[in-house]
Amino acid sequence: MGTKPKSTDTVELWGRRFKITKDGLDEEQVASFVDELITERDMLSKQQEHLSSLTKLAERTVTAADELAKQVHKEAMDQAKVEANAIAAKAEEQAQQIIEEKRAEAVAMANMEAEAIKAKAQQQAELLLEETAKRIQPELRYMAQRLHRELLSQLESLKQQVVAFETEFEHKLSQLSEKAGTGAGEGDKTGDEFQELIRATDQANTSEPEWELQILPPIDIMQTLDIVTHLDSLPEVQNTELIPQVDRASILVFLREPIQLIDTLRALPQVAEVKEDTTGADSKPRKVQIVLSGKTAPHPADHSHPF
Repeated sequence: MGTKPKSTDTVELWGRRFKITKDGLDEEQVASFVDELITERDMLSKQQEHLSSLTKLAERTVTAADELAKQVHKEAMDQAKVEANAIAAKAEEQAQQIIEEKRAEAVAMANMEAEAIKAKAQQQAELLLEETAKRIQPELRYMAQRLHRELLSQLESLKQQVVAFETEFEHKLSQLSEKAGTGAGEGDKTGDEFQELIRATDQANTSEPEWELQILPPIDIMQTLDIVTHLDSLPEVQNTELIPQVDRASILVFLREPIQLIDTLRALPQVAEVKEDTTGADSKPRKVQIVLSGKTAPHPADHSHPF
């Protein structure tokens, strides 16, 4: 039989020393290390949730920009038609006055003038419509493309972080399980304890949102993301979830401990107005409606925003 390890024997794994007992690694030290790995996994989960939300928000933003371009084009055309009809009506009124003054001998001339005025009005209306469309569509297209590129850049960065976290987590957990299983005895008791500890932690993290923040239109994507980032940085906040909708967005807030969230939101430069829905005051989550201010907080690492 091999010599039993001394109580003071240790082994260094991933920059940390573990005591070696007769059944393998020291259980308390391994449990502490597993807690740290679980914390890293929770961070990875949060990054994945934000990545999914940002992907949906980017898709809806591009669709909304296309719809806005169509709406502006239609409004410009309708306005041009209204102006053309007003000009034509005025021209007909002038022609009628000329006809009444000149009577029969001036009828032909008045009709010719009226037709000329109508043609000119129609031409002006078409030019106005074309100029309006040419002026607005490139701006909308540029804004949509710029916003799309910015979101794609952020999504790509988050994807890389998620992949890195996932690879590191799986690698550490796999090596720890293999090492902890050495000398553990029948049934791989230590490995079972690892799995039970992870499942128990997952169950303990299950919670319901305390607040639902409804962002009312018009929606500014960067301001909404600034609010989410600020909430995630608060020690009282466990995590947030961004839910894009057709004409608005919602932010679900999960808390570790109570917080005066309404006062916190009112202090943000991105928020112009905060109103709590008190119709279901005793139910959860508590609902709050937010109107954005149009003032985005400056980002030190980004000097490319023209607005």
